[in-house]
Amino acid sequence: MKRKKRNPEKFDPVELFTAMGRNFDYKLDAEGDIRDFLDRVGNSLKASISNPAMLHGKRVETMFAHVAGALGRCRLIKQEDAGAVFVNGGDLEIPDYRLVLTDGTALLVEVKNFRSKDYRKGFAIRADYLSKLEAYAALNGLPLKLAVYFPNPNTWVLLSRQSFTADGDIFRVNFVEAIARNEMALLGDRMIATLHDLRIDFLADPAECSTPDANGEVQFTVREIRMSCAGKGVTDEAGKNIAFYLMRYGEWVEQENTAIFQDGKVVGMRFTYAPMEPVEEQGPHIAGTLSNMVSNAYKELTVQSGAVVALDVKHDPDVFSLGIPEGYKGSLPLWQFILQPNYDLRARGIEREEQEA
Repeated sequence: MKRKKRNPEKFDPVELFTAMGRNFDYKLDAEGDIRDFLDRVGNSLKASISNPAMLHGKRVETMFAHVAGALGRCRLIKQEDAGAVFVNGGDLEIPDYRLVLTDGTALLVEVKNFRSKDYRKGFAIRADYLSKLEAYAALNGLPLKLAVYFPNPNTWVLLSRQSFTADGDIFRVNFVEAIARNEMALLGDRMIATLHDLRIDFLADPAECSTPDANGEVQFTVREIRMSCAGKGVTDEAGKNIAFYLMRYGEWVEQENTAIFQDGKVVGMRFTYAPMEPVEEQGPHIAGTLSNMVSNAYKELTVQSGAVVALDVKHDPDVFSLGIPEGYKGSLPLWQFILQPNYDLRARGIEREEQEA
């Protein structure tokens, strides 16, 4: 999936000037109005940059479009809450995105970022706010879903109203129930598993190699890259791409980072990745879900040292996609699990906690 090109530098400033001008009575030919506009925009931008909670929320909202696009089941992803809206009737709230799936299904999605140190605490949304979102969805004849991102476990869930429990003027769902009722499979999300360990060797030509110097440093040129899974070589191109993606963005941890020696010379570097606590008799281990791996890739470009440095990226969602070929039967052992929601599961311990926007 690719982003439709537009020219924000040409059109967006005029649209923003017009939108603000309705409140401040700006005129296009008034230099003072233009200076006032630039001052207000600059001050607003500085205030936003100094608000980490708002930046994290906006980053997650933007990230959702890349996650949904990279999962492979969307034909169209459009920002819904942009541009002028005129309403004849009751009060409405406009969801963040309109999605059209490959099977023609259309839905509206409101995105929320929910940071909690205790998984027993529930994500909460006001009943009146949810009703306004649903009123807009009903006006468009579309179902409404809430996409909630839990940053600490790096987990996305897609939820319907029936996933929540009414608690007075609040609707709640805790982390366990949210995972059980998750509908991200609609967008193409799934768990990916393979055998441990995953290994990648960066190899040089022994004839070009040397021994480490007095500082333990050595230079070599990589001439070959070899990958293996559970001790067996991964030889097909698709398998190599999948294995590298899992090592880079999956949940497994780096277990080994060492030089490869031959006759005292450094002829390569070896990196090995494995589950944190592998169960030997289990066989395949989960390396992560597609959505959390895409989120890791997106985070790499937008967050540094815990601080948001960018809300969006220039890359298309395709760049973040794992891209497993349909019916893949290559040299990499691979399992894919598509999880369906279980609305009957009930978990105890829902506690009050306000949502993060």
